Amino acid sequence: MLPVVIKNTRIGMALLLALLVPAALTAAWAWLVHGGVIENAEASERASAQRCEDGAVQLLNDALKQAAAASGIKLVIDANRHCIAPFAGGPDLTVPADLDIAEQAARIHLANNDAAGALPFYANAFERGTLSAEGVLTYADQVRPDDEAKASEVLQAAEEQHAEVWCGPLPFSLLLALHRVRAGIDVAVNTLVVLQQTLRIEPATVPAIVAELVTAVPAMRDDARVLELEPAALIRSAFRESATPDRITMLDTGAVVVPLSETELAAVPKATTDTWIADAVAQTAIAQPDFELGILDLTNASWQVRRVTMATSTLLGYVANTCLGLAIATLVLGNLLLWRLSRRELALVRMRRDFVDVVSHELRTPLTALSLKAEMLANGDVPDARQQHYLQTLHGDVTRLSDQVERILDFGRMERGAPLQREVVATRSVLARGLRAGLPALRLVQQNVALEVPRTLPPVEADVSVLTRALRNLLENAAKYAPAGSTVAVRAFADGDKITVEVADTGPGVAPDERQAIFQPFVRASTATPGIQGSGLGLALVAAAAKAHGGSVEVRDRNGGGAVFTLQLPTAKENAS
Repeated sequence: MLPVVIKNTRIGMALLLALLVPAALTAAWAWLVHGGVIENAEASERASAQRCEDGAVQLLNDALKQAAAASGIKLVIDANRHCIAPFAGGPDLTVPADLDIAEQAARIHLANNDAAGALPFYANAFERGTLSAEGVLTYADQVRPDDEAKASEVLQAAEEQHAEVWCGPLPFSLLLALHRVRAGIDVAVNTLVVLQQTLRIEPATVPAIVAELVTAVPAMRDDARVLELEPAALIRSAFRESATPDRITMLDTGAVVVPLSETELAAVPKATTDTWIADAVAQTAIAQPDFELGILDLTNASWQVRRVTMATSTLLGYVANTCLGLAIATLVLGNLLLWRLSRRELALVRMRRDFVDVVSHELRTPLTALSLKAEMLANGDVPDARQQHYLQTLHGDVTRLSDQVERILDFGRMERGAPLQREVVATRSVLARGLRAGLPALRLVQQNVALEVPRTLPPVEADVSVLTRALRNLLENAAKYAPAGSTVAVRAFADGDKITVEVADTGPGVAPDERQAIFQPFVRASTATPGIQGSGLGLALVAAAAKAHGGSVEVRDRNGGGAVFTLQLPTAKENAS
């Protein structure tokens, strides 16, 4: 039986799809995942990312080397790569402990907020040449508001007297230049002196000097010489006793150490580094638009590289997963469809087999009766008084046999889609023919017919014999399953551009889940009365006739029990259009 099922075209296509489509999708998945396609794409993407990173690092390194070469501060390193200059620091020559008595008195007056009382003592010490370096700066500040020339004279004399004096960790020349900058005296010249003298002091004191200079002259905040001072001092301090790096290195402060030679290196300020990083990112974005550069770890010469477009390997991964998912889905759905179609086809095969058995039985019975009666009549075994009865019975058997054969032939024609012999005919005429054809079956079980048909109904364009057979089958179906002596109601009416014919009985009805199936060939309702013979073709012929005429047939429950079969047909006007 299975080979017969497989020969069905729909089942063959389902089998083909259930096997070939999953196999093709699985092969595509295996090729992508295990055939090296995704792996090769990932390797190519890693190489592209590495090129992007290397290009960015090279751009930045070249830029930093150029900035370092142009730097005004070069850090000197010895053979051990220790940073030894500048910011060497000077002698700690502080103000002598035994200050001049006059300066001591002046400081006491200032401590008591008596500036006027302090001036004579400062003047006395200055005239005698015993005023300390710090005292000179204080004295100049006291006399400047009233005598600018005197203040300049005091500072000029101190510059020659204390040129090599250190006031704590700072040279007097640096303090004098800062004093003049704060006072607005030759700011540009004295600012340059401050920058030059700063290279002589301890690295730890540089930030304070830079802060004081920037406070006095805000415009110096963005000056390249000022920006270089602090990172240079920090590097000098950090690598005084340890080896400086032999490659470009970023410190925690953001400053960058750039080796220039075996004996020199330079410090690139954080602001300059940030500018060159932004430039490298911008240039890389133009050259490599598929990538985005993140935080730079200059010490390890690496960037955080991230793709801004979907990677080919990722897309291939999605495709591979989709192929695998579709393979599983089509395998499951294909086999489910195959199972449903096979089950249906097997059911049809069984029904056809049962149909052959039923038809054989129904044909064999009248044939046997015909053969027996014909033989008895031929042999003269029938009395003269009974011969007429036998002839009438023989005629009835021939009629039933002819009707059964005609039903089978009608089903075959419908199955093949044979053309109908259409003609425009009155609807009441078709109904009358169908009733006459079905009445014998109803009378056989003493059933009555209740008609509700209006006198005027639109005509239909139909094959009269086919519709007559369909109406007869509906009446015979009611006669077969409705109780003996019951009433079968036949109702017809116009419904818009359609003619509706209803046949209602008081039989067992049709279960809701079988109301579509009973119009299939060889299918009988489960509520059918046991022992009632039938081929399962009657309602199938009704459905085929309705479809051939552009109509439909359905069944529903009848109020009070039973079933109502509704046949709808288009009117002649609708069918012609």
